[in-house]
Amino acid sequence: MNFSKYEAQNHSNPTSAILGFFFIFLISVFLGWLYNLTYLIPIIYFNFFITVGLGFTVAFSIQITGKIFKITTRTRRLYLTLFSLIIVYYSHWIAFILFTLSGSIPNLNEFTSYFFYPNNFFSIIAEINKYGTWSLGSMDAPVNGLILTAIWIVEALIIFFIAIRYTLLFPENPYSLKFNNWYTKLTLDFDFNSFYTEEKIIANLKEQGIDLISNAEKGLAYKHSKVSIFFLKNEENQYLSIDNIFIEVRNKSKKTITPMLSPIKITNTDAQLLITKFGTKKAFYFDF
Repeated sequence: MNFSKYEAQNHSNPTSAILGFFFIFLISVFLGWLYNLTYLIPIIYFNFFITVGLGFTVAFSIQITGKIFKITTRTRRLYLTLFSLIIVYYSHWIAFILFTLSGSIPNLNEFTSYFFYPNNFFSIIAEINKYGTWSLGSMDAPVNGLILTAIWIVEALIIFFIAIRYTLLFPENPYSLKFNNWYTKLTLDFDFNSFYTEEKIIANLKEQGIDLISNAEKGLAYKHSKVSIFFLKNEENQYLSIDNIFIEVRNKSKKTITPMLSPIKITNTDAQLLITKFGTKKAFYFDF
């Protein structure tokens, strides 16, 4: 066993891909409409956190969609992220234009109608930019023109950057093309002494075998490693990953998880040995 890294392969199922895009389309439209409600909140700083939250929400929505509809590679999830961001931002502008013109939150019929037939879309945006819709300071100076354009650009960059960055950071969990299913993540019920650097772990595994894990000492309560087995019955090989855990001594609710070893291939025998010796806790289905 060479403990090679897991390499995701494309799961070619057109029906699943189409359903995945349709599912994220609906979520993205809703998020864009919902984001428009931030204009009802007069606190600018609070709106900034909502903008950041939208970027994270898009990233997590992509991961959930990928899990449900078996989008197995990071590249395909990135395409889905870009698609989602475009729909979110377009939906937001549709809702914002309707809100600006009527002064009230658009209902479903109004929103749907203008979404598919956006008459004078860009000319209305130009008018909004020219005159602005809000002001700053005691003099009620309108925010418009280049300043408003810059705000819109920064807002979009924040959302796009966060969503794309976290889509790329989420791990590629093992998927079986043979059985058309995800491996189940089982976390060993033991706090191991901390492991460090992926290269060193793999080198030690090649030298010592699975004994490196099975004979490891117990870690500290606030600083240790968690070992997970990605297991799928009847598959030829299983996978192993390691995360380092650090818990603040004065604030035990603050826990930092650092991926230390991305999934690597191990034998069925080694996987069963670790599961039998330490026991496991099944991870949440949407555990990323």
